Amino acid sequence: MMGGLKRKFGDNIHMKILPVILLLSSFQSWARSQTNLKPFVTDYCTAYVEGTREQPNLWKHCCEEHDLYFWAGGSLDDRKTSDLRLKTCVEKTGARTQAVLIYTAVSIGGSSPIRFKTKQWGHAWEGRQRYVSLTEDETSKIIYHLDTHNQEMSADLKQSLKEQLNSRLDSK
Repeated sequence: MMGGLKRKFGDNIHMKILPVILLLSSFQSWARSQTNLKPFVTDYCTAYVEGTREQPNLWKHCCEEHDLYFWAGGSLDDRKTSDLRLKTCVEKTGARTQAVLIYTAVSIGGSSPIRFKTKQWGHAWEGRQRYVSLTEDETSKIIYHLDTHNQEMSADLKQSLKEQLNSRLDSK
């Protein structure tokens, strides 16, 4: 085969093929960087009550925020911070006992050998290693996704996540 290529392209066949190989390699890197995020979907407090009988949605917003952090992912410290934010948010509603129960459940759930794809830390990303800090590029993609999708999500929640993500970058 090389003989046929040599006759067609001359002795510098390697110098002519090299740019093609480099171009293909660059395209593969670019294509990987264009990975679309999986859409953000929440089930709020995953098989748990979202409030009291009198106020059935009392801490529902806390669970939505936690699901959003879970979707985006990040380091193990980011995960622990997310779980503590959930606990604090539920406590602020006055439901201190529920806050402890929910916090305990998410802590145990994170250590469970049973894994659900949509309940994995950082499940927005296909094939991304868990518990690794988000890069600046990944953070930008999450923020862009929030700005262009999930129109029903509250502006305050989106802004809160953006601020948290940017503060993670600032602390590096």
